[in-house]
Amino acid sequence: MKKATKLSVIQAIAVMMLSGCAMHQTGWKLVWTENFKGKTIDERVWSRIGKGGSDWDDMMSLRPDLAYVEDGKLVLLGKENDHSGTETTPFVTGGIWSMHKKSFRMARFEIRARFNTVQGFWPALWLMPDTALPAPNYAEIDIMEHVNFEAKAHQTVHSHYTLHIQDDNKPAQSVAPEINPDEWNTYATEIHPDSICFFINGKKTMTYPRLANKEYQFPWPDYPFYIILSNQLGGKWVGPVSEPQQLPSIIWVDWVKVYEKRGKQ
Repeated sequence: MKKATKLSVIQAIAVMMLSGCAMHQTGWKLVWTENFKGKTIDERVWSRIGKGGSDWDDMMSLRPDLAYVEDGKLVLLGKENDHSGTETTPFVTGGIWSMHKKSFRMARFEIRARFNTVQGFWPALWLMPDTALPAPNYAEIDIMEHVNFEAKAHQTVHSHYTLHIQDDNKPAQSVAPEINPDEWNTYATEIHPDSICFFINGKKTMTYPRLANKEYQFPWPDYPFYIILSNQLGGKWVGPVSEPQQLPSIIWVDWVKVYEKRGKQ
C-alpha cells in the first residue's frame, strides 16, 4: 500500500509537469519591451554588475567595454584581464541587471539571445526577487544557463525547498533541452500561482508544479522579480578557462519582453 501510494504521487506529479502550463499559454498582454535600439544601455532600466563573491559574479567588472549596445543588440563580453582597469582577476566579464529599477510579479519573461562557446564560459539569463525574502526562503529562476560546448540549455528553479529539504516526492526542478547555441533562440518562463513554466522557441520544456502543504516549496508568485543577463568565466560548474585563446566569450541579446495577465490568475 505504501509503495502504491508513493507511485501514485509520482505519477500525479508527472501528469502536472506535462500538462500544467497548457491552460496558461494564452491571455498574456505585452507590458514592456527592451529592444536595445539606443546608442547606450538605458540606465533608467539597467545597471552594470560589479564584482561579487560568488561563482557567477567574481569576474564581473563595471568597465563599459564589457557591456554595451551595438547594432541594436546588447553585447556582453568576457576576456582576459588586460589590467587597463583596477581589477586584479585573471578575466573580466560584463553583465547587467534591472534590480531596483524594473521588476515584475507573476509574469511571462522572454529573452532572445545567442552566444558563442568557450571552455569555462557560463552565460546566464535569470531572475531574482527584487525584495528581501524572510529567512530561510529563497527564490531563483534560471531562464537559460549554458555550459562550455554543450548542445543544450539548462532551465531551473531554486528555492529553500529544492536546495535544503529532503522529500522523496520532489518534482524535477530542472530541464536541459537541446539547442544550437550559435543560433538565435528565444528563452521564456512564466510565473503562475500554481506553476512555473519554461519554454524555448515557443515550445514548452518543463512545468514545475505547486504542491500542497509543502513549506518553502513555491515562493515565486509572492515576489516581484528583476532580470539578470550575465557573462561569467570559470566556476565550479563550468570549470576553468583552460583555453584562453578561445576568448572573448560573447552574449548577444536581441530583446527582452515581459507579459502580464490582467486581473486575477
